[in-house]
Amino acid sequence: MSEDYSLSVSPLRALVPHKEWAGLTCYPSQTYLSGRALLRQGSKGTHVLALVSGLVKVVRTHRDGRQRLLAFRGPGEILGEMALQGVGVRLADVWAMSECKASIVPAGEFQRFVSEHQLAYPLAVMAFNRLREQTEVHDGAVHERLALALLRLVEVSGGLRSFSLTREDLAQHIDVGRKAVSKALERLGPDQVKARKSRIDVINVEGLRETISDRTGM
Repeated sequence: MSEDYSLSVSPLRALVPHKEWAGLTCYPSQTYLSGRALLRQGSKGTHVLALVSGLVKVVRTHRDGRQRLLAFRGPGEILGEMALQGVGVRLADVWAMSECKASIVPAGEFQRFVSEHQLAYPLAVMAFNRLREQTEVHDGAVHERLALALLRLVEVSGGLRSFSLTREDLAQHIDVGRKAVSKALERLGPDQVKARKSRIDVINVEGLRETISDRTGM
């Protein structure tokens, strides 16, 4: 597997010195149970969240009601910073996939913190990596895209192998139909991935890495 795939999901915590990240997590925190919303699409960007623990999914609902699972985010991520720019509203929902803890940083204080600690460049790198992440997950055969998405999910979660996800969630994420995901799961095989009604278990990370290696020619 190419190292580029790991770099493309580096959280902000990995892009800044430890003291800077620690400064963001000093703000009051809140715990969110699995299935609860941390941020809601369309709400005002009054604050950002520094995700201390847990796993979340970012979901955008289009005007016609269709949903798109944009990304998975884990500890060390900043959530909701895009709403501090432009129109000033959230572009997507953020839902807890497990119990999460996040520090709540008011918008003005976050902007001052970014200026004082010269974090504009790390934030730009993070934004670019997120854009590349979404581009790459649409490139290649469906089983390859699914393997890449699952590998990234393992990575951002800190090494978890079992996730509260459905085939529909994965279909929304890699932008294919549910049947296409089922066929891709069959191709990867139960020795690599097992899918139940509302849970996906990654059995063989190295096997998925080999799938990605085949795709990249590594």
